[in-house]
Order: sequence, then C-alpha cells, then structure tokens
Amino acid sequence: MIALQTYIPPGLSGFVKSFWQISVHGLSGPTYKEDILPDGHHEIIFHVTRQKARRTTEGASWIIEPDAFFAGQTLHSYSLELENNSLLYGIRFHPHTLHILFGFPADLLTNNILPLHDIPAAYVLKNCITENFETTCRNLETALLQRCKRADVSANKFHYIDYSVQEIIKKRGDISICHLLNRTGISQRYFDTLFRQSVGITPKSFCNIVKLNGLISYKNKHPHKKLTECCYESNFFDQSHFIKLFKSVTGKLPKEYFKNYHHINDHFADL
Repeated sequence: MIALQTYIPPGLSGFVKSFWQISVHGLSGPTYKEDILPDGHHEIIFHVTRQKARRTTEGASWIIEPDAFFAGQTLHSYSLELENNSLLYGIRFHPHTLHILFGFPADLLTNNILPLHDIPAAYVLKNCITENFETTCRNLETALLQRCKRADVSANKFHYIDYSVQEIIKKRGDISICHLLNRTGISQRYFDTLFRQSVGITPKSFCNIVKLNGLISYKNKHPHKKLTECCYESNFFDQSHFIKLFKSVTGKLPKEYFKNYHHINDHFADL
C-alpha cells in the first residue's frame, strides 16, 4: 500500500508548492515500482528509513538514491523502486524557485540528482526530518522561512520568469512563447537563458510537460470520458501530435498508460 500526505505551508507559498510524505507498507512483494513522469517541479527528497530506493538514469541503468538529495527536472519518465516499509519526505518547490533559494542554476540538476551534502545551505534541512509528519512539516517551515528571507526576488529577471511560469501553468501549457516575449519585453535568447537557469529546461519543454500533466489530471477526474475527448478538451487539437508527445515522454502509448492506477504520478499530475 502507498500512503501519501501533503501539507501546503502558507508562509512559504511564494517558494514552496508543498511538503509531502510517502509511506510504503503491506506490499504483497518486496518492492513497489512505478514509472515517474516529468511534472515540472524541483524537489528535495529525504529517505527516513534504511530501506533502499532505486531509480533508473537516462541511460536506463539503476542507481541507489542518496539519503537526501535534490531532484531536478526530467524530460522523460524514469522508474522508481521503493522497498516495503519505506518512509520518505519531499519538499516540492515551484518550477522556478529552488534556483533563487539555493543559488545554483537549475539546469545543473536537469535529468540529474545531487546529494544534499554538496550544498551546505540545504544540508541543514536534514536535521528537520522526523518520523512524525506534522513535526517534520513544522521544522521544515521554520528552517525554510529563514532561507526565504535571504532570497532576492526584486530583480527584473526573477519577475520575467515568475510571470511566465504562472502564465504557462494558468493556460495549462497552451500558450505562445511569442506572447510571453511580448509581455516581458526581452529577447528570445535572453528569455531562454533565464528560463533554463531558473526552471532547468526550455520554455517549450516546460509547456509540453504542463500540458501533458494537465491531460492526465483531466482524464483522472473524468474516467468515463474517452481519451480522444480528453485530448481535445485539454487543447491537443492534433491527436497524432499528442500521441507522439506522450510516447516520447512516458515511453508508452496513452491507452497503455491509463490501464493502470499510478499512486505517485496521479497525485502530482495536477500542477
């Protein structure tokens, strides 16, 4: 069984999407395995128990996750394997805020993970983790509030990306990059550079991820609707383009993907 709890810290709403806890117990076999889809967010993940977690890399080889690490943007699905009786926490940041809190470019993490001890300013967060969800959330909120006070969000470049990310999510990825350039008044080259530094991927890739997750969320909320209907109602006007995008990101055809329930993905698909 996979149990998931989330908490949205009100004092951190400009920087943090949520705190979450996943516990794995009562499995019929020794492990739980799920293919994790790109969801447009960065996270810091902490393993509380000694049970090991494994994930696949871009080269499809398996690696053991560190006890605490930064998880960056991914462009393709990866497989995650959790052992029975595992307990883990995550800090889910908005797509563009981890960069400004911890001072390194987000594209350093793209398709990659980084052990938390490599960034001393973040490693202190490991002391916040307990087996109790409410206590851990309080500890993390207190520690991150101090970190947020040091973040400079006054620069124009932050406002360009903050506006653009919010617009992309608001429009469910169905937005023209030219529209964002006209609204921000900056060049395509500068915009792409800022976006990769802050979000970790290109604006187009981020739009595709948001749009794909929007469709998955919509389909989950309307299970009685046909996939074709959900496709068009999620602003995919070209079904062949949708299938091609879905296969390139997930490695599966849409019908194959929706045959099963995805405990982790289905919870986080709604941006």
